Amino acid sequence: MTTRRTLLDLAVHAAALPGAAEFFGAWLQAAQAHHSSAPPEPPLLRTYKPRFFSAEDFAALQAFTEILIPTDDTPGAREAHCAHYIDFVLHSSTGYAPEVRKQWREAMAALKQAGFHAAGNAEREKLVSEMSKPERDSEATHPAFAAYRLIKQQNTFAFYTSRAGMIETLDYRGNSYNETFPACTHPEHQVVD
Repeated sequence: MTTRRTLLDLAVHAAALPGAAEFFGAWLQAAQAHHSSAPPEPPLLRTYKPRFFSAEDFAALQAFTEILIPTDDTPGAREAHCAHYIDFVLHSSTGYAPEVRKQWREAMAALKQAGFHAAGNAEREKLVSEMSKPERDSEATHPAFAAYRLIKQQNTFAFYTSRAGMIETLDYRGNSYNETFPACTHPEHQVVD
């Protein structure tokens, strides 16, 4: 199982490789067209060609990430280019983390076997819901549950470290502090027991 430490380790390793500054620079700026003040999509991401995944697997991964974190009134996985990030980090891990690369190959094979690659949008959403059922029901099983967990974990990491996730969604403002801390205005919290 991939841990958060492994994800961070892979990202740090990827950041040290040739081409990483260009990719991460573009990726960190991306939060395209969701807000008029957002920077335009960098050309590197607009014309990105997957290096780890096949074109078919990359398209399936993009669709899966967008189901997990959809675009609504805030940016989603599409604006954060989560699939791009995952592909870049996995490609960068060549010779470094063979067990993680193997997990991803197996995950994509499981998705394909479950019918995700060939399904339409509505069917894909249904498949993701079925794959995730063991999270909510300890009696449930699904052959692609491990793939679901792996993609969810890496997608969440990619999203909340991106501009779209961190700044546009969470409204992170960096190393700042509140000069005043507003009090809670909920009446039920005003009662002292």
